Order: sequence, then structure tokens, then C-alpha cells
Amino acid sequence: MDRIRLLRTDNQMSQEELARLVGASWPSVSRWERGLARPTEDSVIRMERLLEVEKRIKPALRDGAFKRFLFAPHPMLDNFPPADLLQSGYSFQRLLGFVDGALGGDMS
Repeated sequence: MDRIRLLRTDNQMSQEELARLVGASWPSVSRWERGLARPTEDSVIRMERLLEVEKRIKPALRDGAFKRFLFAPHPMLDNFPPADLLQSGYSFQRLLGFVDGALGGDMS
């Protein structure tokens, strides 16, 4: 699955880091990348959410900053790292609102 490997390598992530983001184990990510297995529906949803966040904010960040953005706790997200907000639809919408507000300059 080239798309998974590309998502991971473009963002300088290990298989373990991507696994954390999508609710899987690193051996699962390895199997996906080698075409030996397919991600679960839940992991696919989280990858799609991750790709949406990447599409919206990565162009505004310096190289390598997207991974730091994902894993760093943020006070405006109740000190959760954005990565933790990929889990549910509600928290993901909150993350998108935060990203859009940051890009629009509205951080109130």
C-alpha cells in the first residue's frame, strides 16, 4: 500500500508513530505497507482524518513541523495533542475547527 508508506515517509514518521495515530500496531502498519494485510475500517477512517488535517495545515508549516504539531499537547485543545483527536468524529471536528481557526488567525 504505497499510499500508507507515502503518508508515513512524507511526514518523517516511523511505523510505530503512524500506528499510534491510526489505532494500530507497528507490525500491522508494516504488513499494510508490504501488501500482506489491509487496515481495519477504524484505521482507514483515522488515516482519512489524518490526511484531511495534513491537507489543511501542512502547507502553513515548515518542513518537519507537521509531525511535531500532531504529537505536541496544545493548550487550546485542553492540552491534548492533535493526534489524540483523530479518534472520534466529535473530537476530530473540534480539531478541524482549531486548525481552521489557526489558519484564519482566529485563536480566541
